[in-house]
Amino acid sequence: MIGCRLVGRLALVTVLWTVAWPLAAQTSYWCAMHPDIRGKAGDVCPICHMPLVPAPSAQLDAYTLDVRVTPAAPRPGHETRVRFFVRTPHTDSLVRQFETIHERLIHFFVLSNDLEFFQHLHPVLQTDGSFEQRVTFPKEGIYRVIADFLPTGAAPQLVQHSIITSGYRGSIIPDAKLTGDLAPKVIEGIRVAISTPDPVGGREQLVTFDLDDAVTHAPITDLEPFLGAVGHLLIVSSDLQYVAHSHPVALMSTALGPQIVFQVLFPRAGDYKLWMQCQRGGRVLTTAFTIKAQPRDQVFGK
Repeated sequence: MIGCRLVGRLALVTVLWTVAWPLAAQTSYWCAMHPDIRGKAGDVCPICHMPLVPAPSAQLDAYTLDVRVTPAAPRPGHETRVRFFVRTPHTDSLVRQFETIHERLIHFFVLSNDLEFFQHLHPVLQTDGSFEQRVTFPKEGIYRVIADFLPTGAAPQLVQHSIITSGYRGSIIPDAKLTGDLAPKVIEGIRVAISTPDPVGGREQLVTFDLDDAVTHAPITDLEPFLGAVGHLLIVSSDLQYVAHSHPVALMSTALGPQIVFQVLFPRAGDYKLWMQCQRGGRVLTTAFTIKAQPRDQVFGK
């Protein structure tokens, strides 16, 4: 699948899962986003333009997050200090070496269980080997933090952990109530429209975003690179059992707008929320849409 990494089936509080990337010799180089792209040191991926990095060894077990939150029960509306260490599978040793992915060592997403709250952050690596980020949770509830990183010599990782605020007494099972929402969105004078073939569970397909001026309808052609790409896309199922962080197909997108194209997979029928981010005038713009993927046999027949 082009341009994304995934999180699979989750337990109730903390779940770790790693994509079963193809095995590769340590001496080869690959694109962390597109593991079928191979080359040598110094090459870049022809799809997303990321520099190739050393391919991992055959050890593809999931790494873990050792998360420490201060205060231990975060207060809604107040700043919370989130620190976490990345540890290796089996030995639990601290990881200190990471490859840069789209200009950062780590991409850190914060979502509320109802999928109403979204942040895309970049914690700072500390001298003790931890990453640190300050987060303000807006209301009582459960929040899912998702870390996207690439330990040197390992496979890409997309790891989750749940944080529960003080005062929350509800269910811990994610079950966002989503309704289809493909209507164009207007943010800071820009109209963002989404187009896609009929979404089908289990099928890869293109999702296209077109940007124009909300008043004049002139195409937006002055987007700026955002973390090494014209856009970023996060896709989450309503039950949070599936998460994908995707980057555009560079050869199908326009570098400065108005069109940003992603190839995505909806693994099964159900409701999915999508957040697309791009940058203009030094400001990051975030728009959200909801897609309902239909059962494959309902669309194509049995």
